[in-house]
Amino acid sequence: MKLVSKQEYQNTNLMVYKNKHTPEKMVGRTANLTIFLGILYTSLSIVAVSGITSLSTRGYGIQSIIIGCTIVGLGYGIRYGSKACLYIATVLFGMLAAYFMYNFLINKSINSIVRFAFSVWAVSKLTGTIPVMTRLKAKGSLPDRSSRYKDFFLRRTQHK
Repeated sequence: MKLVSKQEYQNTNLMVYKNKHTPEKMVGRTANLTIFLGILYTSLSIVAVSGITSLSTRGYGIQSIIIGCTIVGLGYGIRYGSKACLYIATVLFGMLAAYFMYNFLINKSINSIVRFAFSVWAVSKLTGTIPVMTRLKAKGSLPDRSSRYKDFFLRRTQHK
C-alpha cells in the first residue's frame, strides 16, 4: 500500500493509508473484534447455563462466562490504549487455541475446530496489532474508539 501525507488535514506528519486505515483504526478494529468474540463467548455460555444441553455438553458453562467477560474487559482495555491488555489478550487467545486444538484431538468434534479457528484468527490480529500499538503509544496517540454499530444505532435514534 502506498502512504499519502495528510498534513493539510491534521497539521501533523501522521501518515495515512489511501483507504483510510490509520493505525488508530487498526487498533480500534482489533479491540472491536476482541469485544465481539468476548460477547459471543459469554452469550453462548449464558444460554448453556440457562438450560440448553447441546451447548453445555460442548464445554460452555460458568467458567466460560468468566472467560468471556474477561475477554470483553480486555477488549475495552485495548480500545482505551492499554498495551498490557493487548499482551494478556494475545496470550489468553493463544491458550484458548491450544486448549481447543487439544479438545479437537481428543473429541474429534467440529465445534472445537471452529473455536480453534476463531482463536487463531484473534491471535493473528492481536499479534499484528502489537507493533502498531507500540507506535501509537510512542506518538502519544490513542486507538480509535468509534464503532460502526454504535454509529448506526445513534443515527437511527437521531432521525426519529
